[in-house]
Amino acid sequence: MSAITSRLSNPQTRRRLVIATALLLASAAILLSLATRLTPFARDRVLEALGSRFDARIELRTFQLSVFPRPTISGEGLVIRHRGRTDVPPLIAIESFSAAAGLAGLLQRPLRLHSVTLHGLELHIPAGDDDESEAGGSGSSKDAADRSKDDAASRSRAGEGGPIEEAAPSSLTIGRIASTDARLEIASSKPGKPPRVFAIHDLVVDDFGPDGPASFAASLTNPKPSGRIETRGTFGPWNQREPRRTAIEGTYSFTNANLDTIKGIGGILASEGRFSGVLERLDVEGDTDTPDFSIDIGGRPVHLKTRFQAVVDGTSGDTWLTPVDATLGSTLIRAEGAIVRAEDVKGRLIALDVTISKGRIEDVLTLALRSGKPPLVGALALETRLEIPPGDRDVLEKLRLEGNFALREARFANFDIQKRIDTLSRRGRGEAGEADGESVVSNMKGRFKLDNGQLTFQQLTFGVPGASVRLAGTYSLTAETLDFRGDLLLDASLSETTEGWKAVLAKLAQPLFSRKGGGSRIPIKVEGTRDKPQFGLDIGRALTPG
Repeated sequence: MSAITSRLSNPQTRRRLVIATALLLASAAILLSLATRLTPFARDRVLEALGSRFDARIELRTFQLSVFPRPTISGEGLVIRHRGRTDVPPLIAIESFSAAAGLAGLLQRPLRLHSVTLHGLELHIPAGDDDESEAGGSGSSKDAADRSKDDAASRSRAGEGGPIEEAAPSSLTIGRIASTDARLEIASSKPGKPPRVFAIHDLVVDDFGPDGPASFAASLTNPKPSGRIETRGTFGPWNQREPRRTAIEGTYSFTNANLDTIKGIGGILASEGRFSGVLERLDVEGDTDTPDFSIDIGGRPVHLKTRFQAVVDGTSGDTWLTPVDATLGSTLIRAEGAIVRAEDVKGRLIALDVTISKGRIEDVLTLALRSGKPPLVGALALETRLEIPPGDRDVLEKLRLEGNFALREARFANFDIQKRIDTLSRRGRGEAGEADGESVVSNMKGRFKLDNGQLTFQQLTFGVPGASVRLAGTYSLTAETLDFRGDLLLDASLSETTEGWKAVLAKLAQPLFSRKGGGSRIPIKVEGTRDKPQFGLDIGRALTPG
C-alpha cells in the first residue's frame, strides 16, 4: 500500500495516469459518438439487406448498435412481409434479435454478420402465385398493387422514424443463426384449409448466404402422431419469389412418436430416413419400427416394421406412398396409395391398395384379436382396397375393405374344430367313423367386403380332401358373431359316410342330397360366435326342391 501511495505521489506518475484517463474517456466518447452516428447507417444497411434478400417490406420497432468491446447490433419487433403482402401473415416475425459483426461487415456489400441470435421467431411460408387468386377475400387491390410494384423492384420499407425509400439491391451473409422455441407455419395450397404448424425447439443455420445452400440442424415437434424430430441437412439458396419452392434436403430421426394421438391405433413409433425436394413437396424414404403396434379392434400389440417411399405435400401434409413395405411378424405387406385431407370433414382420407403375396394368417389375426391364440394358421395371399375416411368414429367403424384372399394349408388351433374338419374329410372320401390321429390341411378362398364393422363374404369356399364348403354370409367384428349359409359338397354318397342303420336312412334320404356327377350336396348353416360356432343342416333349403 505504501508503495502505491509513493508512486501516486510521483508527479510523473500522476501525469501519466491523468493522460491515460483522458485517453480512455476520449476513446469512450469517440466510440459513443461513432455508435450514435453509425446507428442510422447500420439500421438502413440491415433493412436494405433484409429487404433485398427476402424480396420483402421490412418493419422494425427498435434498433441499437454497440461498438465496444466488439460491434453488436440488436433490435425488437422485426417483421418481414414477403413482397409487401398484408393479406397473409408476415413471412418472418421476430420478437428480438442480437447479432455480432465486424465494422467491415457492416460497411461492405453484401452485409456480413458473424452470428445472429433470435428470440420469438415465427416463420410463415405463404401459398404461391398460383394460389393467390384463390386466397381471395382478404387481399385488397392495394395489396395487389403493392405486389406489382414489388415485381418492378420498387419496394419500400417501414422502419424507425417512418418510411425508408428503396436503396440499391444488396444481399446478406450470416455465419451462424441460432433460435430457440420458433414456430413454422406452411400455408395450405388448398383454399380454406389450415396451415401446417411445427414447433421448432432448437434451430441452428450455418453459412446463410445468397449463392449456395445453408446447412441446418433442428429439433421440432410433429403434431400428429405426436413426437420429436431431430433433423439436419441443407436448404437454399432462398427462393425470393416463391419461398415454398426453396430447395431442402437432409436426414431425420423421429423418436417416441405416440400413435395413440391417432384415434383407433396405438404404439410408440421410431423412424429414420432421408428427404429431398422443396418446402412444398418432398420426396421421403425411410424406415419405421413400432414394437407395440395395436389397433382398437384387437388391442393386442404386435411388432410392426416398415420401409417406405413417399411424396409429401409440405403445404397440406398430403402423402402419396410409393410404396410401403411392412413386416408384421413373418408376413410381408405392400401398400400403395394416398393419405390426403378430406374436402368437407376434418381429418384425412387413407386410401391404399394392399397386397400380401406370401403371408401368414396367424400374423394378421393376432393384430385383430382381443385375447387368446389365433384360431387359424396357414399361408395367406390377399389383395384388397383399404379406405379409412376421416371423422371421429373408431377405426373399426370407419374401416372399409374390399378384395379377395386365398388361404392354403390351413389348420385350426381349436382341437374340436380341427377334429370336425378331419372327420369331414374322412367321410367325404367315403370312410366312416371319426378321425383318429390325422390332421388334414384345408384351403380357403373368397371375396369379401368390410364396412361399418361387418365383414361380408360373397364367395367363400373351403376345401379338404373329399369335401368342400361354399358359403356366403356375414361376420360381425364387434359382436364376433357369424351368420353363413351355403352347401357342403361331398365326393361320397350319404350312405358311404356312415354305418349300420344310419347308412340305411342315409340311402333313403340320398335323393334329397344328390349332386350332379355323383356325391352329395348338403345345405348347411353356420351360426353362433367365433369361439363357439354352430354347424347345422339348413332344413328349409334341404326340403325345397331344386
